[in-house]
Amino acid sequence: MKTDVMKTTIPLPTTTRKHTKNKKPIVAEQENIVHIQITNAQLVRKCIQEMNIEALYYLLDVERTYQDWIRNEFILKLERIMKRFEAAGDTYLNAVQGSCGGSCSKGQNGYLFIGNNSHNYMNLLFVEDQLELQDLYECSLFRTNFKDILLNKRYYIDPKVDRLTRFFEEFNEEFNNDF
Repeated sequence: MKTDVMKTTIPLPTTTRKHTKNKKPIVAEQENIVHIQITNAQLVRKCIQEMNIEALYYLLDVERTYQDWIRNEFILKLERIMKRFEAAGDTYLNAVQGSCGGSCSKGQNGYLFIGNNSHNYMNLLFVEDQLELQDLYECSLFRTNFKDILLNKRYYIDPKVDRLTRFFEEFNEEFNNDF
């Protein structure tokens, strides 16, 4: 039996063959590595936006107080508010950066958290020192740079603040009507 063998005249490339004629050497591109530091406060803000209360137990320091409550009590009060947002149809809270506009914590930064469907809201000031979250608390004189934000009902972490704020609103309304 005779087998036909085909001979090739085209040289096949091999790993030992060098193709350097008229070619530029390949230069490896330098890789830029960027280190992004995410602070504890940023993670807490994200958890509040996502209404993820469970994660706050890991992020908030058990040794600190928040709005003068121990960590667990503060988180439980925050959880009560999240349930109110959920009951109003919210699945996410939009965060708008702002600060205290009063004299008590003038300029302290924080966020206005607004329900994605109900437009109900709450605010928290974030006190940081050297990228470490020191405290969280509500602000009755919270301000943002935006004027046309649709806001409905405000939720308070401290129900006493809610009652006190309503008292002053009613008092001011009656006082203004007398003149």
